[in-house]
Amino acid sequence: MARRKKSPSYEYHHTPATLLIALFGGACAFVTVETFLPDLLELWERQLGKFPGWQVHMGLTCIEIMIFFTFLFFLEWFETRSRITAWRASAPWLPLVGLALLATIVHIPYSVVILVGTIYGIWAYRQTTRVRRSPRLS
Repeated sequence: MARRKKSPSYEYHHTPATLLIALFGGACAFVTVETFLPDLLELWERQLGKFPGWQVHMGLTCIEIMIFFTFLFFLEWFETRSRITAWRASAPWLPLVGLALLATIVHIPYSVVILVGTIYGIWAYRQTTRVRRSPRLS
């Protein structure tokens, strides 16, 4: 006779590890884009030559933050098997994309973007961990 598996009395939350893996994916995208940027600028010099350097870099940063958000959404979805929980866990990070997009359109110094992004990132991290601990979403 087969024995029944006991269900654990607790659920382990992998949110910090999931965020680190998503951050690693975003960092890989950042390194890849920054490595190939000189070649891309040379290839598309006519199209990109009319944009200032800060605008090109902030646009690429916006893309990299979107890649981080996408990684986080899919990792949460694969872990929880719930798109709603994955969306609620990753949605707090979406305004960082808006911040980078705004900094792409309007010249905002990098130091301000990094400071605001860091402060907001702390809040988004707390929101993400709070979603995973919520008993009503289990």
